Amino acid sequence: MFRGWQKVSYIEYPGNIATVLFTAGCNFRCPYCHNPELVESPQIFPEVKEEEVLWYLEERKGLIDAVCITGGEPLLWKEELLPFLIKVKEQGFKVKVDTNGSSYSSFLAFKEIVDLWGIDYKVPFSLYHLVQGEKESQSVREVVQKALKFPEKVEFRTTIFPPFHQEETLWEMAENIKSAYTWYWQNFNPFKTLDPQAQKLTPYPLSLLQKWQEEINQEIGKDLVVIRPS
Repeated sequence: MFRGWQKVSYIEYPGNIATVLFTAGCNFRCPYCHNPELVESPQIFPEVKEEEVLWYLEERKGLIDAVCITGGEPLLWKEELLPFLIKVKEQGFKVKVDTNGSSYSSFLAFKEIVDLWGIDYKVPFSLYHLVQGEKESQSVREVVQKALKFPEKVEFRTTIFPPFHQEETLWEMAENIKSAYTWYWQNFNPFKTLDPQAQKLTPYPLSLLQKWQEEINQEIGKDLVVIRPS
């Protein structure tokens, strides 16, 4: 299940010191993905044993606040991940889970034990075929709509990729989640990508993202969009 482990992070769970676990595999194929090995060949990484993680957490109570699960796509591991996170909660740690929103049923199964969700809001719902191969992802729409009912527990994130995102695209996306608390943007990084062709592309200049951010936030009437460093 776990094929990567960052033992200490000060940024993954805002306001908390976290340990970060990376799950293997993903059912999306985003060309700009910066973890291509986890998506296509996770077996090259040594497996991280659950028992080792639980022991590490037990020894660091008071030093570590939270456990973050990222990937890959963590909810592909529903049957294994859910009992593991129940143990983590029993130890007294907060839990954050990242997801691409592709499984509404799994999202509901985890809803009661997850303290913070990171939802990768890739593109407008009608364009999910660009990353998923389906004309439109009904599951993603359902996950987003459900998540907006408890916005204090959700951060939406979008990697800004020029072939997918133009000004009008981002306005459409903003309209869909305007009741959210936070929508993080980060520029795609061409240094390492799932699709080698994406490495030939140039990210938008930061000044342009800031212009769009300001216009969207002004129209919506709050600081919805926050730009993170790539």
